Amino acid sequence: AVLHFARSREHFLAMARELWRVLKPGGIWFSRLATFNGIEDSLTPVGDGSYRLADGRVWYLSDRTELPSLTEDLGGKLLDPIKTTNVAEQRCMTTWVAEKLPA
Repeated sequence: AVLHFARSREHFLAMARELWRVLKPGGIWFSRLATFNGIEDSLTPVGDGSYRLADGRVWYLSDRTELPSLTEDLGGKLLDPIKTTNVAEQRCMTTWVAEKLPA
């Protein structure tokens, strides 16, 4: 649960790529990250993928719909469907589980 602390889309992708790089082929990726799907009306965009949440925190928020294609781009496959939980209308946390395929 650290990817939503990225400073920008570029930083988010760099973080994800580096985490993926050190994962062994056949390894399991398990990540919880904040996404904007489901709470769009309570967010204030602050630029480059970052939003001010209802409680005032500023987080980078991914779009849960992009995670399957990002998984493929990284060289993996989803092991479980992308799931998102709305936490008291304050934030949405998405679970992303994938396997790193052999090169």
